Amino acid sequence: PCLVSCSMPRARARAMTAMDVDAAPGPLEEDCAELRALLDRATRPNVRRELQRLLGQLDAERAAAATAAAAAATSPDAKASAPPPPQAKPAPAHTPIPVAVKSAGPWTEITTFALELGTSSSATVTVDIRLKGVEQLPPESVTCDFTESSLDLKIVGLEGKNHRFLKTNLEKDIVPGDSSVRVKKNHVILTLQKVKGQYGYDYWGDLCAKGKRKPATAKTEADPSAGIMDMMKDLYDEGDDSMKKIIGEAMYKAKRGEKYEPGDLKGAGGGLDDL
Repeated sequence: PCLVSCSMPRARARAMTAMDVDAAPGPLEEDCAELRALLDRATRPNVRRELQRLLGQLDAERAAAATAAAAAATSPDAKASAPPPPQAKPAPAHTPIPVAVKSAGPWTEITTFALELGTSSSATVTVDIRLKGVEQLPPESVTCDFTESSLDLKIVGLEGKNHRFLKTNLEKDIVPGDSSVRVKKNHVILTLQKVKGQYGYDYWGDLCAKGKRKPATAKTEADPSAGIMDMMKDLYDEGDDSMKKIIGEAMYKAKRGEKYEPGDLKGAGGGLDDL
């Protein structure tokens, strides 16, 4: 009699639990209902196809959960007070992954550098910038954009800072395609390829022009004296007062057709051969 009286409430509890699983609208049922409502309002084929796919997935999960709950409720070892198994939430479909896009900057200006200008026979100008640990950066963090009259070196993420070396008024033209940037231990080396004219490479007095820059042009005049006059004009524009006086007199005589000797250009420390 005791066994009968004890088993009756347990059987009744199991039956009620199974009914509750079928009747109670859980999260999956609510999700399915909302998806059906969205499907009724959707008109785009791709949207309807995606909603139908999600609805089928949720229906399958709901059926599986109901089957598992009913099996647990009818199991002899199951307790009437045991909670239903947790229901897995469906993963959102086509959720865009946020990508943090951080623009480089603000920039820390690089003001200290070593400069090797070379001579008129040198094909390149070299800029040496010392930055401790720069070689540890990935290659894409060190870039330099070259144009005929400028360079723009950018170093991103070095010890939490972004460094920049920008020069927009180079003294003479360079060849951008043949110029390069190279990273060594604690150093960034910029190699600027000079433009070669008819009489060789231009002489650089500094990295940047102090005034309006003069683009380098290859001198192709048929008259050799015209090229010499252009060279003397450049020397006049870039020389000191004594040099301007000497070259000015020589140019004046040349324009008048007067013959001048190399000795006419001597003074103030020498002639053209000393330049």
